[in-house]
Amino acid sequence: MSAGRRDERRPAQLNLVDVMVTIGAVTARGLLGRRRTILIGLFAAAPVLLGLLIRLGGTRPGALSPSLEGLIVSSVLPLVALVFGTAALGSELDDGTAVHILTKPIPRWAIVVPKLAVAGSLTALLVFPATILTGLLIGGTGARQIGLTFAFAIAVLIGSFVYGAIFVALSAATSRGLVIGLAYSLLWEGLLSGALKGTQLFSVREYVKGMASTLAPQGSVTSVVGSFGFLLALIAIVVVSLIAAMRLSRYEIRAAE
Repeated sequence: MSAGRRDERRPAQLNLVDVMVTIGAVTARGLLGRRRTILIGLFAAAPVLLGLLIRLGGTRPGALSPSLEGLIVSSVLPLVALVFGTAALGSELDDGTAVHILTKPIPRWAIVVPKLAVAGSLTALLVFPATILTGLLIGGTGARQIGLTFAFAIAVLIGSFVYGAIFVALSAATSRGLVIGLAYSLLWEGLLSGALKGTQLFSVREYVKGMASTLAPQGSVTSVVGSFGFLLALIAIVVVSLIAAMRLSRYEIRAAE
């Protein structure tokens, strides 16, 4: 009896995996086929160009850590993730094509997870190498500078999925996800989270700095959360993904009505 039940469950599990893979593939094709993807790729390359100009000009900034934090963590990372995260789900909700997915009897988390995975992966695909190239061009190839560069690169890699989850959930919650996400990136992450005490615990930028400070040579990066940045990033991804799944469930009910 137990063996028969196990055999009955396997096809359903494989089918769900196939559905998630299909959703991810369709989402990736949709995002990569848009002109704005090319523009956001050029934007992600801007810090690399700046680093190249600095190297060719023979000038060096005061410190590598503030340079990577200002160019990548505070500017490029959230904005690239904003474009991919809001478009991964928001575009389909806006043009009505998401109804074909929402009417199928699959868990809503099975829709959110591949959307998040694609948005985070595409963000990381652009920002991760940009971080490495920018760090090497600005900081040079010294052991300490390379360690700091790769620490930021790994932290940015994880941060791509945190931001991706936030912006996918935001697009599920409102049709103005791009505008609200831009305000969030510029105001909260850019200004308030650094000015108000205690708000760092709710700042993805601070999570990234905390992860970088843990991986970098000692004393290279200062952060309020420190190594807890890894845990806070994981919690943020899980919680925000659950919120997005709940929102999609409500969206289906309203559409049916």
